[in-house]
Amino acid sequence: MEERRRYRPRGGAGPSPWWRAEVGTRPLESQRAPRPGPLTDADDERLATLRRRVVEPVVRSVLEPEEIEGLSVHWGVDGREGDVWVRIDVPDERHEELLLSPWWVPVPGEPGEDVDVPAGEARIAARLADRL
Repeated sequence: MEERRRYRPRGGAGPSPWWRAEVGTRPLESQRAPRPGPLTDADDERLATLRRRVVEPVVRSVLEPEEIEGLSVHWGVDGREGDVWVRIDVPDERHEELLLSPWWVPVPGEPGEDVDVPAGEARIAARLADRL
């Protein structure tokens, strides 16, 4: 005799099993990925200066003015203290890039010792242009 299996359609009948509970889905602090935070160049003078002197000239050299829907520089959250992020909105896309971190200091004798740490506005601008 041939075995017949019955399958229930997804997403309809009955409550979700306990292992698929949607309650409390906010990840633990240690599981959150670093990202741009709510404090931007509109609120912080240091970020505003960085945007004006480094970020805007690079973005203007890579993108046409009509392509740029939004541009902001943020202090990072859920990462290392002092991380700086750039957020660029273009039609149908958002680009977020870690621009600068005080933790980009190579440790002598460890892998990655030859990391090119951006120091100075020109090096930060070159790194951003490369990433865009």
